[in-house]
Amino acid sequence: MECPVSVKWKDFFLFTRKISCPILYFMKKFILPVILCVSLFWFFGQPISAAGTGKTSTDMFLLSFGKGKIETRLYSDYFCRACKTLEPNIEYLMADLVKKNVVTVTFVDTPLHKQSALYARYFLYILNSKKEIGHALKARSILFEAAQQNISDKDKLEAFLNSKGVKFKPFDPQPVFNRLQQYLRSDQIRATPTCVVINGDKKEFYQGGANITKMLESLKTGQQE
Repeated sequence: MECPVSVKWKDFFLFTRKISCPILYFMKKFILPVILCVSLFWFFGQPISAAGTGKTSTDMFLLSFGKGKIETRLYSDYFCRACKTLEPNIEYLMADLVKKNVVTVTFVDTPLHKQSALYARYFLYILNSKKEIGHALKARSILFEAAQQNISDKDKLEAFLNSKGVKFKPFDPQPVFNRLQQYLRSDQIRATPTCVVINGDKKEFYQGGANITKMLESLKTGQQE
């Protein structure tokens, strides 16, 4: 089951599919994505209290891996059960496709839950310490584990990461969050997990674990042929 952006929003989308009304269509097409972008800004625009603030990462966008021509954006939330089930099952696929430069993978943490921004911020801190696809996948697995334990306090999350031997380097992530807002606005994501695949002028959307896994497997198969 996918994690909806909002139960009320989901009901509204279903409602507008049944009613042919220009005003409702306009709200669905344009207004609601803007509201979600505002939500993203609200979550990611909070002040940074960790040590090391004011420093800027030398890599303006830490969340992308690989140099492949096929661009893939994986939208997920650490508190989304479907996302937690999906990511361990596709780790080997993403790592292989990235290392063979078939795809460029971008992890887009989507703030669907109250504590999502805290986890998204620390994922960036971890990558700022070491940016490598295998390390990133391991870090995400540990953050999903922390979310399963409902860790919502910054100090407790840091203690949990330290207990796992995960290093993190705080910095000002606002440039990265600004890019996330742009992606969210252009892709109009309404549920997680969702994977957006851009190949040339073609842009496709895959929602749900089964569809995303099948798509990645097809890319791997195509690369072997």
